[in-house]
Amino acid sequence: MNLTRVLPLLAVVDKISQRAYRRVSAAVLRLSGVKLEGVPLWVSSRVYWDLSRPGIISLGDRCVISHGVRLLTHDFSLDRVAERRLGQSDREKSRVAGIKIGRQAFVGMGAMILPGVTIGDGAIIGAGAVVTNDVPADSVAAGNPARILATTDEYWRRRSAEFEWGPRRP
Repeated sequence: MNLTRVLPLLAVVDKISQRAYRRVSAAVLRLSGVKLEGVPLWVSSRVYWDLSRPGIISLGDRCVISHGVRLLTHDFSLDRVAERRLGQSDREKSRVAGIKIGRQAFVGMGAMILPGVTIGDGAIIGAGAVVTNDVPADSVAAGNPARILATTDEYWRRRSAEFEWGPRRP
């Protein structure tokens, strides 16, 4: 199943009911080979999924994956170096490694998560971040390359007054 084709169709369901969207998108994600450890709160229909094999990407319960996020599980960059050093070959030098996004983690718009990265439970990844290393639980990371900026407790103390409470969509 091609997630990039199916999830946009679910955007209509999302406008009607977030609960229904969660159920249907979870089923589609599972069928596509994404490992779910619970049910994500929201996953954008505009995520790039590098699903080179089933279960290589794992999503935790109530995590959020925003628009334009890219989840990369492969890297062929050293193949060019190998060819320059060793000559042309009928083999490729590559790395394939999974991605895990923890429970209640938030991945901001346009972030890129590279192969082998784990985003800890409750972590926040800033918009546009390029995450090259694991991000511990309850940490806030942003930038290119992403670095830890604060704990979520520190972020809450500094910034929560800037946010408004509102009803969660049904």
